Amino acid sequence: MENRNEYVESLKKKLDDWNAKIDELEVKAKLAEMENRSKYESQLSKLKEQREEIKEKIEHMQQSSGKAYEELRKGVEGAWDILGDAYNKAKSQLKR
Repeated sequence: MENRNEYVESLKKKLDDWNAKIDELEVKAKLAEMENRSKYESQLSKLKEQREEIKEKIEHMQQSSGKAYEELRKGVEGAWDILGDAYNKAKSQLKR
C-alpha cells in the first residue's frame, strides 16, 4: 500500500492528466458549430467544477490524517468516477 505522500502525488498526476483532457475538449467545443457551442460550454463548466472539487479534496488530504484521510480518499475515488463519466459524456457529444 502506498503511503499518503505517494498517493497524493499520484492523485496530482492524475489531475494533471484530466486537466489536459478537459483542455482538449475545450478546444473542440470552441471549434464546434455555434448552435451547439453553449451546450458544450455548459458541459465543460461542469467538468471544471468537478475537477476543482477533486483538487480541493486532494489539498485537504495532504493536511489530514487517520480517519479523515481515509474518508477523503474514498471521496476522491468516487469523484474520479463521476469526473470520468462526465468527461465521456461530453466527449461523445462533441463527436456528433
